[in-house]
Amino acid sequence: MIQNYFKIAWRNIKKHKAFSFINGGGLTLGIASCLLLLLYVSYHLSFDHQFKNLDNIYVVENNQHGDGQIYTFASTPGAAAAAIKAEVPGVVQSVRVDNYGGGSLISYKNNSFKKVGLYADSAFFSMFSYHFIKGNPLTSLTQPNSIVITADFAKTLFGNADPMNKMVTRNNNLPMIVTGVIDNIPANESYQFDFVMPYVQFENDNAWAKGQNWRNNFCQTYVQLKDAGSLNRANSILKSIVARHNTGNTNQFFLFPFSKTHLYQKFENGKSVGGSISQIHLFEALALCILLIACVNFMNLSTARSEERAKEVGIRKAIGSNRASLIWQFITESLILSFVSTIVAVIILVLCLPFFNTLLKIKLSLPIGDWSTWVLILSIALVTGLLSGSYPAFYLSSFQPIKVLKGMFKGGGSALPIRKVLVVVQFAFAVFLITATICVYRQIRFIQGMGNGYDKNNLVEIPIEGELGKKAEVLINELKRDGAITGATGTSQSITENGSNTWGISWPGKDPKQQILVDIFYAGYDFTHTTGVKLLAGREFSPDYPIDTNSKTPTVMLNETAAKIMKLKQPVGSIIKYGDQQVTVVGVYKDFVWGSPYSKIPPMVTFCDGYGGSVLTMRLNQAHSISSNIDQINKSLKAINPAYPSTISFVDSEFELKFENEKVLAMLANLFGGLAIIISCLGLFGLAAYAAEQRTKEIGVRKVLGATVSNLAGLLSKDFLKLVLIAIVFAVPVSIWVLNKWLQNYEFRIDLSWWIMTSASIITIVIAMATVSYQAIKAALANPVKSLRSE
Repeated sequence: MIQNYFKIAWRNIKKHKAFSFINGGGLTLGIASCLLLLLYVSYHLSFDHQFKNLDNIYVVENNQHGDGQIYTFASTPGAAAAAIKAEVPGVVQSVRVDNYGGGSLISYKNNSFKKVGLYADSAFFSMFSYHFIKGNPLTSLTQPNSIVITADFAKTLFGNADPMNKMVTRNNNLPMIVTGVIDNIPANESYQFDFVMPYVQFENDNAWAKGQNWRNNFCQTYVQLKDAGSLNRANSILKSIVARHNTGNTNQFFLFPFSKTHLYQKFENGKSVGGSISQIHLFEALALCILLIACVNFMNLSTARSEERAKEVGIRKAIGSNRASLIWQFITESLILSFVSTIVAVIILVLCLPFFNTLLKIKLSLPIGDWSTWVLILSIALVTGLLSGSYPAFYLSSFQPIKVLKGMFKGGGSALPIRKVLVVVQFAFAVFLITATICVYRQIRFIQGMGNGYDKNNLVEIPIEGELGKKAEVLINELKRDGAITGATGTSQSITENGSNTWGISWPGKDPKQQILVDIFYAGYDFTHTTGVKLLAGREFSPDYPIDTNSKTPTVMLNETAAKIMKLKQPVGSIIKYGDQQVTVVGVYKDFVWGSPYSKIPPMVTFCDGYGGSVLTMRLNQAHSISSNIDQINKSLKAINPAYPSTISFVDSEFELKFENEKVLAMLANLFGGLAIIISCLGLFGLAAYAAEQRTKEIGVRKVLGATVSNLAGLLSKDFLKLVLIAIVFAVPVSIWVLNKWLQNYEFRIDLSWWIMTSASIITIVIAMATVSYQAIKAALANPVKSLRSE
């Protein structure tokens, strides 16, 4: 019997090729889109899940009170890890991690490579279960001059030779012994690095990091608990641990699950309020909706063909078939089509993954060796087949054989309201997707168009490392003389990245109870001239003023936000305090974006660093081509700092990376929104074709009586237009509510203008009518003689 079901089902699919192609095509696109979205969701949900102790690993978060709110940072003092291990019951181990080792030059014999590294305590590999190819995870970081490298980096350095106990050099002066080789770091892991060094080496490199200073927060601290039951007690102790070690310090620690740091990274007033997880839920909903749209198409087209299948059902019932057997026959047809569509969808998915990875700059792959992957794929095929085939099966099998065989049955009547509802749902979703796409695009453009407070064009940055630390002034003068640059300055970090902040700034008239978090930025000479930051009052740092770099009487510049908060009558010349040290304000500059362009610009105090800093920022000479300027910079760098490869970053490109998340959201909304609309149009195309076929004789009669092509096209299109208009009525208020909720995540945001909804509605109408009109015009142009002759 089952074999017979499959045979009949396959014959029906082959007999109605056009219908099967439209239905199968819709299901294929729906399943492929669903699988691709689920793969993307799985990639983010599985972040850091390769660690065995993941459920018991926590990051120490730091709540700091001020400005009437609570700021949360994952930064702690270096002394915190040991204190937590000693004072908090249930702590198995604690580890400090710092990425100051990023960008180190690692050399072996005559080969040198710029790689990203970490400093970490010796228990790092005990807490985080990286797979060791060579070496012992328990002892690999116990010696100060040890280094653990990834498999790819080992291959780069040593080729096929055994890396263990080989001597490498870091930054041309520090010998280190390879004590371990680990597997390459997966793309979906929070820490991305090529090597790990002992944390004690960080303290040796940075004397300020040593000791028991509980006011300087600079490293991340991770804690492994014995079990989850220890969490509440641990947090109650951590809440006051800073105050016990540093009287008067109001900072409060708490443990946050490491497994949630990727998706729940947003904190407000000391509590996690979500983060990227909202975007993941959006894509989960999108995957489900696209699959449902494909299923809706199947239901619509199947029930539309009810009159065609009615006689078949009537005859089968008349010769003894019961309803159950008919239901299984129709569901079998649906399942066959669903499984064939799934096979094609998987092929499309595999072919599209490289393009998708390039587009989103991630590394997705279909884990074909994992049995759970195939269980999921088969489950989607099964559920899709059952879901899309269930209503048509129950509807078609309900026909009464007597009415059908006497010609008293008029197909599609009872199914018509359901079909209309399903079409409305489809196009309401299409309206929402188009509205969302326009909204996301406009929000990105709005933020980008706000201005960043400096001229990012023709501005480049070079890390100050090796000999460049001593010869920055030589390089600047040489490049100015050669005409490659018009200005240069040193900064404590890239102008596109925020850095340190402090509560320790005070000024005349400040309320002692007032706590203001102020960003600290170090800049060199000619900072405003080079970057294009506008100087509002006073002067900028200059070698003509030796006082700027005098450690006893330092000078500072303020941004306009800081000047407004301090309410100084004459900011220039005023004396303010950084901790206990007095500093003199010599200039005020216009606010510029330092960090996130989505947040309010904080108050900033800028200290002079002369020709020092960690980044050299230079303004290219616009009178010459960019390529000739870069060639000259590379040539000078090679002569002055030959041990290090030239690393030149364009600030405008770095700044654009800040919008990467929104761009991904926009691309995915465009891509899958477009696919959802295409799938909806496939269904509408099939319904319009069937409607035109059912009214062939009516159209013929109307043409004979004088109806024009436009009259007939309008006749066939108006019913579908009504459904689209109803969809718009439902979709617009939902879109406004959802998108307003999304826009609340941004400090600076657009307003949802009426024209956005109008544009989305018009686009939807045009798409729907273009789909229907093809069939309507085709039917209207047909020769009426042919349609009437059959009578």
